[in-house]
Order: sequence, then C-alpha cells, then structure tokens
Amino acid sequence: MLNLDAICRTTMQEIPYSYAVIENLLPKEVSLELAASFPQEQFRLSTGEGYGYLWSEMLASDEDIALMCKFSVSASPELAARWRERITQGRLSSNLGNLSSSWQQMIEQLWTPAYRQALTQMSGVELKNCAMIIGFRRYNPGHCHRPHTDEPSKALTHLLFFNEQWPTEWGGYLRILNNEQPESVFQDILPLSQLSAVIVRSYNSWHMVTTVTSAALQSRLALRVAFFHNLDAGS
Repeated sequence: MLNLDAICRTTMQEIPYSYAVIENLLPKEVSLELAASFPQEQFRLSTGEGYGYLWSEMLASDEDIALMCKFSVSASPELAARWRERITQGRLSSNLGNLSSSWQQMIEQLWTPAYRQALTQMSGVELKNCAMIIGFRRYNPGHCHRPHTDEPSKALTHLLFFNEQWPTEWGGYLRILNNEQPESVFQDILPLSQLSAVIVRSYNSWHMVTTVTSAALQSRLALRVAFFHNLDAGS
C-alpha cells in the first residue's frame, strides 16, 4: 500500500528548516478508497485563539502506548498527565475496529518498523525509541491552525492528505513559514492526495494551516502521524 521508496528517494529541505514534500506515497486508487472511507464520526472541535479544526480519537500500537506510559514525568509533568488521561479515557487506543478494512491495512503498515526506518533514512532523525501517535483531521470552512513550531516532545510529524482535488481558492494550505508571522511564506502546500509532508520539529519550525474558505465544497482531509520522544532521554 505505502510506497516506502518514495520516502527514501525524497531529499529533505534545510531552509528555512528541515522539512520535505513526498510525492506519490500512495497509488491513486488506494488514496481514493481511503478518502471514500475517511472516518466521519467521533470528531471533536479543537478551539483556541487563532485556530480551530476537527480531530478524532488517536491511534497507537500497543507497543507505542506502553512506551508512552514509560516516559518520565519529571521533564514535563503536564504533558505526561495529559497522555495518561487520554489513555485512561480510551482517547488513545490501538483498536482499529471502527475503521474500514482499507484504513486498518493502512494503519497497520504505518505501525511497521519499515515505515519508521524509511522516515529515519530520509530525515536523519532516529525514531526507533519514539512513540508514534496517529490522528485524523478534518478542516471545514472557517477552520485553520495558527503558526506554531509543535511541542518540544515531538520529534517529527508526517502529514498525509486525502483530497483528490483542492482548488487554490479554497485555502487550507499547509504553509511553511520563515518565522512566526503568517505572512512570512516560504512554501504553500496544497492538501492533495498525491502529496504528503514531513516536518522535523525545531525551535524555528514555524508552520500553519491557512483558513479554509467558504468556497470549499468538501472537507480538508488529513492524517497526522506524530513521533514523540522522552524529554528526559536527551532526544
């Protein structure tokens, strides 16, 4: 399903920070099938000053959940408590039963060591001891995500898109920024199914999702694959 060679062949950009745009990670027919069965229920609205989007319950393998539970609380007690609460409430789960067979196959392939190894080879970031958390995202008209660099515990994020068509006037770009200002555009990436983006977290890894406009005739569909490390481990 996943064309891991597409990851390995991609060159990381170093300006303004380490990121990459991967092309043709999934065959077109697979992307269409995944888009058609993209989850529609159990989404929550994430709101705050300057952002808002719909996010689903998160998925992780049993091994990643166990690893997350072992992360030390001394470096970031609030972060550790938040993850433990999600696990206890079932908002972080390894249960794929609510997904279509295509999505189950997709998630199971993301859980393989080969996927991590391909990202490590491309990015130079060792992901072996990171906990991988997967989440679905829906952006409807008016939704956006303000400029941010991601939390310090995040090592790397892989964003996969599932819109076969997305006219520029619909907004909803993944915007790579030169700094924290939304106008400091380095590159705008449309959320098209033949594209996915990798961002290595750093102090200056500023990025955002621009506002989805009222012209959009469909939701912006994305899958976020995030790798977290133990802050106390010096990662």
